[in-house]
Amino acid sequence: MTLAPHTVLVHGFSRSRYDMMLMSRRLQKLLPDTTTHIFGYRSRRLSIQEAANELAHFVATVTRGEQVSFVGHSLGGLIVRALDAMEAPPAPMHRLVTLGSPHQGSSMARFLSRWPPLRSIGGPVFQELGVPQLPTRTSAVQVGCIIGASGTRIGFFPPLKGDNDGLVSVEEAIFPACVSEIRIPVFHGFFPFSTTATRLTARFLERGSFA
Repeated sequence: MTLAPHTVLVHGFSRSRYDMMLMSRRLQKLLPDTTTHIFGYRSRRLSIQEAANELAHFVATVTRGEQVSFVGHSLGGLIVRALDAMEAPPAPMHRLVTLGSPHQGSSMARFLSRWPPLRSIGGPVFQELGVPQLPTRTSAVQVGCIIGASGTRIGFFPPLKGDNDGLVSVEEAIFPACVSEIRIPVFHGFFPFSTTATRLTARFLERGSFA
């Protein structure tokens, strides 16, 4: 079992760094040998790559070249994957836990981005959420996926196709290249506040598996 000396938490679309504060404190208690950091960014003003560039600067500053793991809620997981795809990452990347990230693209984002007013409010990343342009495999980071699911055919939001967490379907949150995957009954927006999600995140960061 290995644990990176730093763990960076990245919030989701239209959220803020404050959403990750509770999970950060909980992870710090569960994993005292890592130092948690929260990265905040302007999710409605930046593209995925622009956010990844800002994340690279943040990581370089807080880690000073030491190994780092990540926790990404929704869009945050995609931004970390974009960081992993860079030719020269700012620090050695270890593990990434994604919380309901739409690795296969968000049908909800594709639907809403058809409406010009919503598209302008959502910013450049809104359409990218519908069809993320990212490599199908990660370069250095090991990925573990925590997926929200109701365990039923209709999910938490019946208009979405198949089981879902209210915003992202199970199929959309699957990342074929992940090394471990687990599904829990949690609504999309509640991932950062879920004690179950936090415990599972700590387990993967330490062991590289949810088992």
